[in-house]
Amino acid sequence: MIYVIMGGGPNNHVPPLSLIQEKYPNARWIGVDRGVIEILDNHISPYVAFGDFDSLNAQEREKIAMPPFEIYTYPEEKDATDMEIALTWAVEQQPEKIIVLGATGARLDHLFMNAYLLLKGIKDNIPIYIEDKWNSVTLLSPGTYNINKGEWTYVSLMPMTFEVLGLTLTGFRYPLKNTTLVQGSSLCISNEILYDHGEVSFSQGYLFLFRSKD
Repeated sequence: MIYVIMGGGPNNHVPPLSLIQEKYPNARWIGVDRGVIEILDNHISPYVAFGDFDSLNAQEREKIAMPPFEIYTYPEEKDATDMEIALTWAVEQQPEKIIVLGATGARLDHLFMNAYLLLKGIKDNIPIYIEDKWNSVTLLSPGTYNINKGEWTYVSLMPMTFEVLGLTLTGFRYPLKNTTLVQGSSLCISNEILYDHGEVSFSQGYLFLFRSKD
């Protein structure tokens, strides 16, 4: 099972939800705060929703007053964001994959926090992707990965840990072999896959993998 989590980020950053539906036709959709309104407005049936719903106006609150899906409501003042609560729940369901939308936009603190929430999938080996119109980011643990070029122009790698050891890139415009990548280095920004796919491998640390297009 694949879960799609729809956050409350700016709509102009979110890819058309119809395209996400086409790509993942059997996915279960999770609304986070006003993200549930975006799901409903696109004629998608949410599986569940989480949030304090403080960003909803009266009309929108009425829209979810008696929903045909389960809603978990939390107080505005709490020790975790609505997105963290939703993502924690989704990981507990042991899905095949989680796609997070509406998690990028105006608030940089929210963007950085949401990126760190990708750690939640590492323990159970559940891939989590934050996506918008121009980017996809996930977090990798040590291993070897085949990265499809697909629609993406650029591949960037940034260490989440202080350093990433044994980084090797094969099939890239700028290859590497057994390199140590440290935080604060721009060595692996804006690389490109030469053919259909490239290979990324490393032996220690956690690595953000960004795929982007102009």
